Amino acid sequence: MASESQLNSYRCDQCGAANVVAARVLYQEGTRTYSGPFYSGVTQSYAAHAVAPPKLRGYIRPFLLWGLWILLFSILFLVNFSLIFTHPRAAIFGTSAMFAFLDIAFIAGLLLSLRRVAHYNREVYSRLYWNWEHTFICRRCGRSLVIPS
Repeated sequence: MASESQLNSYRCDQCGAANVVAARVLYQEGTRTYSGPFYSGVTQSYAAHAVAPPKLRGYIRPFLLWGLWILLFSILFLVNFSLIFTHPRAAIFGTSAMFAFLDIAFIAGLLLSLRRVAHYNREVYSRLYWNWEHTFICRRCGRSLVIPS
């Protein structure tokens, strides 16, 4: 019994059990990879899925979200702007200015989204990952404990 208490000095605050394990260990125990000549994949237990580490945010989603609108309004602006030179009396200058304004607004939205993703990946993710590394789970009652080092 003395050696068991020396190996793990943490006890659950709720139930008092000494069966406390790091979230990283619980995640690794419940995650399995498999592969064959034509397939590969990962399976996870529910416990491993629940204590998965935080993930970095990707930059592709803002480009897909804003990029389509930027492309659409750029094309509309160019078509309307070319009409000004070919048919000056038929072209409406206001719609060309509106398309240009909307295009600039969507580019600003893209830049703000990219800035938000970069801020999350640089500052928020590091704190979340530190908390995940210092989280311990009681195997008896399931309570999570964040133990500062």
